[in-house]
Amino acid sequence: MPLNASKRLKNRVIGGLKTTRGGPTTRRRRPAQDQRGPPLQFHPRRDTSEAIESSSKNCVPLSHSPLHAFFLRVYHSSRAIFLRTFGLPFADFLKFLLPSTQPQMSLNGFGEHTRAASHAGSWYNGNQRDLDRQLTKWLDNAGERFGTARALISPHAGYSYCGETAAYAFKQIVPSTVDRIFILGPSHVVALNGCAITTCSKYRTPLGDLTVDHKLNEELRATRHFDLMDRRDEEAEHSIEMQLPFIAKVMGSRRYTIVPVLVGSLPGSRQQTYGNIFAHYMEDPRNLFVISSDFCHWGDRFSFSPYDRNSNLPIYEQITNLDKQGMSAIETLNPTVFNDYLKKTQNTICGRNPILIMLQAAEHFRLSNNHTHEFKFLHYTQSNKVRSPADSSVSYASGVLFVHPN
Repeated sequence: MPLNASKRLKNRVIGGLKTTRGGPTTRRRRPAQDQRGPPLQFHPRRDTSEAIESSSKNCVPLSHSPLHAFFLRVYHSSRAIFLRTFGLPFADFLKFLLPSTQPQMSLNGFGEHTRAASHAGSWYNGNQRDLDRQLTKWLDNAGERFGTARALISPHAGYSYCGETAAYAFKQIVPSTVDRIFILGPSHVVALNGCAITTCSKYRTPLGDLTVDHKLNEELRATRHFDLMDRRDEEAEHSIEMQLPFIAKVMGSRRYTIVPVLVGSLPGSRQQTYGNIFAHYMEDPRNLFVISSDFCHWGDRFSFSPYDRNSNLPIYEQITNLDKQGMSAIETLNPTVFNDYLKKTQNTICGRNPILIMLQAAEHFRLSNNHTHEFKFLHYTQSNKVRSPADSSVSYASGVLFVHPN
């Protein structure tokens, strides 16, 4: 076998992971709560031995008498005392005067970084004009506005699959009523216990950059229930990014901030913990919540393919019924009802935890305020009409939470 061919065989790629001698290898990731910031810059040490040797040839040798040794010790001791006393304050003074070339970081790890639109050009159109035209068409075809959205559920697949469905939810946003947008998306890239917030200052889209609300991030961080996203995982994750072009399009040139929140597993009572935290912000009518979630992932590749062989309904209609039961559970705005549905059906709704946070927050808000809540699903579709057990599909649904004062 040729040498190059054997190298290719030895280091082949399987499922996106590089393998060596047939065994998969994975890179070791830093913890999601890592706050170390950008890596330190290391420079090779310059060899000064030649310079020292050449300069010493021109020097007059000093006497090595005991008196000389005494004065030398005094000199070095005095210099050390001086540097300890005045050196560090002087260095801090210079640091204050001179602009730093490194990104400025706060004590909580938030810095001047921009998250790239890493899925532009693949999951959605990366050209500003073409993307704007596409979003305009979907929003225009999304029907009438029924009210003022306080929260919405939107899918996060490629726009060619779910863009039309997502537009129905974003059509319910009234831009003049929104100052801040929370975006809660499930983590597909890294295992996460609880929630994490970004250290970036902006999120880039083809339609312009969105500004992160660092002041509110500081508030969330102070609760001690939020980790910080690892930047590599943040760039790879798509659930939050897929909401951003729609947000930029609908909000236009208005001034507003975003609060991206990556949601992992929520064991025990953590659903209520986060629900209580976000209920405080849901009470403010100037805040909007965008919940990122697809619905049923059906097929062998998702390890989820239940269906009734004896039913006269094709498989895709059975999937529809399964999803519609979940949508009805969400529309009750009762987190217990939705939790029971998930336990009973095991439906692969990837954004179930962000949805549960929204339901817990709405429940807490409803109990402490004289308001009537209504959640309404507006559109539903599937990536493929499954008719054979060998097929697969992903479902997409968009819905909106309306709050009506009594």
